[in-house]
Amino acid sequence: MIWKKLFNFGRSKETEFIVEQSGISQEALAIVKRSINGRIHPFYKVDLYTEKPAEITGICVEAKQEKAEQLVLKLKEQLKSINYLPFICESDREKIGIIPGSDQFDILRVQQTNGDNYDISNEKVISKLKDWYRRYPFIIIGADYDWVEANFEVFPEGKALKAFAKEIYKFCPDIVEQGSGSINGLIEEMEETRKLYLWWD
Repeated sequence: MIWKKLFNFGRSKETEFIVEQSGISQEALAIVKRSINGRIHPFYKVDLYTEKPAEITGICVEAKQEKAEQLVLKLKEQLKSINYLPFICESDREKIGIIPGSDQFDILRVQQTNGDNYDISNEKVISKLKDWYRRYPFIIIGADYDWVEANFEVFPEGKALKAFAKEIYKFCPDIVEQGSGSINGLIEEMEETRKLYLWWD
């Protein structure tokens, strides 16, 4: 087994891992390091439903909370042609994951995004979002096991937005019941942010 590179951060060696095992090419790594000065760690996929050992499926980079979304969007443009997917990977918005792939829904597969409390599996989440994507294209910028965030490229307007907000509430009740408080509140939030945000408690 050949060690390709050891990452040293600051004054001490924080993390060591095999670049080949992370699935990240040297080209992609160079792009990431030019854009982000934060520490780089292995990104682990943890199976939520079995006791399988965690697998390294990419890298995870520390970022400032207020800059995370901007960095993700920048990296998406830079990494798209070589098939890597950057995304905010924790709810505190201080870490960006980068995994190999060209299908943005792979982000949800790796993070196993689900609404298990409502009997909504990862497969159902992906199927529903693909359906919505066909109608109102969006870019997934973040996800974890219980939430997903996306920026609309085509935003529903007028009656279509109201109908869509009702669909969102039906699929993800917590976004209203523990968030906006009403369908109208959800519509206002969506109009202000131009985002699709789902979260299951």
